[in-house]
Formats: sequence, C-alpha cells, structure tokens
Amino acid sequence: MKPLLFLFLLLLAGQASAEAFFASVDRTRLSEGETVVLTLESTDPTRFGRPDLSPLEQDFEILGSRQVNRLSSIGDTPRASTRWILTLQPRRSGEVTIPAIRLEDAETLPITLNVEAAVNAGNGEQLAPVFIDASLDQESVYVQAQAVLTLRIYHSVSMYDDSSLTPLRIADARVEQLGEPRTYEKSIGGVLHGVIELQYAIYPQRSGQLVIPGQTFSATLVDRSRSNDFLPFGPRAGKVSRVKSPDIPLQVKPKPADYPADAPWLPAR
Repeated sequence: MKPLLFLFLLLLAGQASAEAFFASVDRTRLSEGETVVLTLESTDPTRFGRPDLSPLEQDFEILGSRQVNRLSSIGDTPRASTRWILTLQPRRSGEVTIPAIRLEDAETLPITLNVEAAVNAGNGEQLAPVFIDASLDQESVYVQAQAVLTLRIYHSVSMYDDSSLTPLRIADARVEQLGEPRTYEKSIGGVLHGVIELQYAIYPQRSGQLVIPGQTFSATLVDRSRSNDFLPFGPRAGKVSRVKSPDIPLQVKPKPADYPADAPWLPAR
C-alpha cells in the first residue's frame, strides 16, 4: 500500500503544479497579420523565476509583454498570483500551436490557433488612418433566425479616449450586442493597425430584404506635431475623424409554407 500511496501523492503534486501555472488566449481564430494576447499565470508564490519564452520564437513574434502581480484573498486566506501578458503575432497561417511554456518545474498545456490566410487586394491603395469595415456571417436567414454582424474599426494612428459609435438600430429586427468590444492589432501592408471589433446578433422580424444601416465612428486623432502642448482643460490638439460603415443587405426568408401550423417556429439558418 505504501508504494501506491506514494505514487498517488506524486500524481496529486503534479496536478497541483499544472494547475498553479496555466496559459490562456483571448481568441483562437484570427487572420494572418493579426495579434493574439497570451496570458501566463502562476498562482504558486514559491516560484520567483520568469517563464521560458524561447519556444515561442519559431512560430511567433513577441510584439509586447508586461508583468502584473496581484494579491487577493479567498476568505481569510491570502492568494498571490503573477501574470505575464504577451502580444503575439503568428509568423504563418494555418494551424499554429502555442507550445508548452515552462516556469521552473511547471509547464502549461499547448494551445492551437487557427490563423486564416490574409486576402491581398493588390491594388496598392493607401489606407486612411482610420477606417471601418462591416460584414455578415451569411447573406440570408429565415425570419427570426440569427445573423451575426461583425464591425471592425482600424486605426494606424493614436486616438484620444473620446471616441463614439452610433448605436445599431433596425426597425424590423431585434438587435443584441454579443459580449464586450475586443481590441487587437493587425499588420496591413506593413503598417500595424489597432483594431476594435464588435459583434451584434440580429433577429429579423419580417421576411424580405432587410438593410443593416451603417454605423458612424468618430474620434479625435492625436496630433504628434503638437505633443509638447499642455492643455489640461482646453480642447485636445488633433483632427476629428468620422467614418461610416457600409449599409449591408440581408435577405430574410419567410417561414416555409409546409411548416406545421401547430408546431412552435424554431428557425434554422
């Protein structure tokens, strides 16, 4: 019994060690040129080292990193944790794996990302410092079924925190925002852009063509040429930029004529 007990205790120690150091990402699907945020967290206060990030170098470029130390409590028990937050850019498309990362005797589990190949327009057009893009996950749905609108705001310049976005209102549809806005970075034509991404669930309430109206985003761009000006209470130096997303048509199909009249309508896509 003693050897079995010893083996059992070893297994428990190994499980506790794994749980005390783990990795997570803000998303697992992205396009080529975009970034992903990897968070490494250690909850073992006896570890004072830093994670070995060298396994990342083969498939990722580390664009930024920061360390956050936290002290919290669970009941009367204090709990210390350390987070390393990394901004990674995959070096290729396809399935790319974030390998296991070691911190002394602990190791995280690998995480697989799906990196979609970038579509190159090839027209050499210079992009505006701020622009907006919108897309639907499908061109047609049944009445009362869900369509997902994705709105992305790109900016290659710094912006003040006075940005605003007009709300999405559609007379013949119910609209719900899906989660909080996400932010990340994407390289376009060799220029790094910040991206603000929002998603909405749209439930059309009548059949026919539904037009998803464009939304207007406005923000004051930081004027670097006047970076030495100090205006704590006056207007901020910079140009106000306003961009609008395109209107998008959505074809809404009616409930099929042969659908049972006594059955609740459960629309498929």
